[in-house]
Amino acid sequence: MTMRKIAADIFLLPILFFMVTCFLQAQTDTVPAASKLSELTLEELMNMEVVTASGSEQKITEAPATMLVVTSRQISERGYEQLSDVLRDLPGVDLIHTYGRAPTFITFRGMYGDENKRVLLMIDGIVENSIMGGYEMAGPAYSLFNVDRIEIMWGPGSALYGANAFSAVINIITKKGAEINGIHYQKGYGSFNTQTENVMFGLTKSGPPEGAIIDLAVSASLYNTDGPRFTNRHPRYSNSYVDNAWSFNGNVTHTIKKFKTTLGGRIYQTPSGWGTITASPTMLIGLPSQGMGNTGNGGTMQAIFNGERPSLFESFARTAFLRSQFTPNSKITLLVEGQYRKTGSEENSYIYSNLPETGYLSRNPLTYFANRIRADVSATFAITEQQRFSAGILYFQDNLERGVRGFVPDTLFDTIQNIPVTNVYATFKPREFTIQNNIGVFMQYILKTTLLNKTNFTAGWRIDNNSIYGNTLNPRAGIINQPNEKLTFKVLAGSAFRGPSNFELYTVVGGSIANPDLIPEKIQTYELNIIYYPIKILMVQGNLFQNHLKDIIVQDVPIGGGRSQILNIGTATTRGLEAKFEIIPSNSFSAFVNYTLQEGKQDDGNMENEIPNIARARANIGISMLLSDLVNISLIANWVGARSVAETNPLNKVNGYFIPNLVITTNKIFDNRVSASLNIENLFNQTYYDPGIRAANGNFYGTVHEQLGINGFFKILLRIF
Repeated sequence: MTMRKIAADIFLLPILFFMVTCFLQAQTDTVPAASKLSELTLEELMNMEVVTASGSEQKITEAPATMLVVTSRQISERGYEQLSDVLRDLPGVDLIHTYGRAPTFITFRGMYGDENKRVLLMIDGIVENSIMGGYEMAGPAYSLFNVDRIEIMWGPGSALYGANAFSAVINIITKKGAEINGIHYQKGYGSFNTQTENVMFGLTKSGPPEGAIIDLAVSASLYNTDGPRFTNRHPRYSNSYVDNAWSFNGNVTHTIKKFKTTLGGRIYQTPSGWGTITASPTMLIGLPSQGMGNTGNGGTMQAIFNGERPSLFESFARTAFLRSQFTPNSKITLLVEGQYRKTGSEENSYIYSNLPETGYLSRNPLTYFANRIRADVSATFAITEQQRFSAGILYFQDNLERGVRGFVPDTLFDTIQNIPVTNVYATFKPREFTIQNNIGVFMQYILKTTLLNKTNFTAGWRIDNNSIYGNTLNPRAGIINQPNEKLTFKVLAGSAFRGPSNFELYTVVGGSIANPDLIPEKIQTYELNIIYYPIKILMVQGNLFQNHLKDIIVQDVPIGGGRSQILNIGTATTRGLEAKFEIIPSNSFSAFVNYTLQEGKQDDGNMENEIPNIARARANIGISMLLSDLVNISLIANWVGARSVAETNPLNKVNGYFIPNLVITTNKIFDNRVSASLNIENLFNQTYYDPGIRAANGNFYGTVHEQLGINGFFKILLRIF
């Protein structure tokens, strides 16, 4: 038995024991319930109630935003394991996979350049992004096994959520105890020696006191992989591994009469390599060039060196919260919430790097962390059946490390594997930090009228006062008209901001000097949406959008004297069209097609050019069908057109690709206790690339990122009780 397997057993067995004990004790009091998302028709799906667009429940067709819901059934049938799997099948989303510290860079509607900082990720309505503004977001520790649905909102959300709800908001909503109703265990095996273990437990009990309901949901996951081998970087490539990434989620909700209180917490821990984010220093280690315009002059080690992994980045995110909702009558809802969060990188993180044209490696340690204390109070008042008013105030305080922690270098040189190496015994300096205080106030008004049959008006704004970057005001407005039951028009306008991260404010590298006077990036957006149901089983949707960005934070701007600085001098405009067709004639068949056409221009203060790394055109097509009472098959193909690259990249473009993915799942058998699935990605084993990030000049940051050939994943799911 391997140490990895032992670690998995040690981690999961106590959780399983706890779940079994609680479940057996609660059997007589369990209130049966089940999620109905798997049984909804297309019409019901489009009219289901979502919470992300307005902060309270409303139908998708009435939400003042471009929205989509991915259900638990779709997650299962389409073989989605992580958030990036979901996003690759959606319109208006560009992805760059690097298989490491930031496994995927996510761009909505052509707004590339933020390194995951312009997308707000929430879990059950609580922000999950790095407090420091790091680009690690989601990843292998964030299993979708316990997810009930994912609500995705295109466009700005700062009028509700404040900073960084810039280009999109993703709200992952986990299953409640009543929906789980038992103990479920899943084991997975895949290519690259990948193994996963997931377990979740849920129950609902009545009382005490009489009339009360207690809902308990607990889940945990474990993920291991050797990762793909990109042998063009090194014959023994091993920099895309994940070593015991784990998560724990727990919520207990107590409901009695007019009160609903939830106590919850979650932990995500992801030890992994740095992946392909940098180039390989092939010249230093005496290997042939990795090709594709990469010089081999610099980069990071790609294989085991000095008896350890070539790199390690162990990110963590920990959250605890208490939320209480009071509904004294049908017109008023009050919500009070407190949170504590901590995110960062453990002190054991490091990377072996070779700067361009230097003849040695440096082992650089890396760590940082930040914590946040937050309190929210909000209220929703139904003035009449046609009018609803919401308002709230929040306060949070962040303890932010001033960029990556400095270290005292070890100036001694040694020769390891015939390569000069320094800094092996570097030690960290004391942590330097700054305190950030933020007060936010928001208001929102919704008016329902019979104008042109049915027209709803939404207006809202939020003002934030931040002790670091000052005041921001973000309004939004929406008009939603339904001239008949088959047709919906949405006209939307809004604004958002992304606050400068502490890395951008304080990091000093080489000749760069800090700039604590950075201000937030800002965006103004306009959208027109049309949703049409010619028949109840078919939906057609079209979205037109235009975004104007200003005060974009630009890296490494020369300021004279051989020095550079990060400045707010960038502007950009993106515009495009998203089209979607979906048909669900029955529970045994569904199909979808979506298409995106977009373009973007940016100005970095020196020149105007196309926004790099986004496809002008892309499309996805998929079908899912029940072949028998036992087997369901889903086939989804992703087509991505050619993508432009950064001006510094020696390649003119990165060619497009067409990749089909196949998923075969079984229905539950043996009294609904067992099911299995097989996921085969890149069915025809095609070679393709994603464009390089940052400078992408081939000196330190690679010009392209190699992508996976054919690979598979098998899972078996057991309902234990």
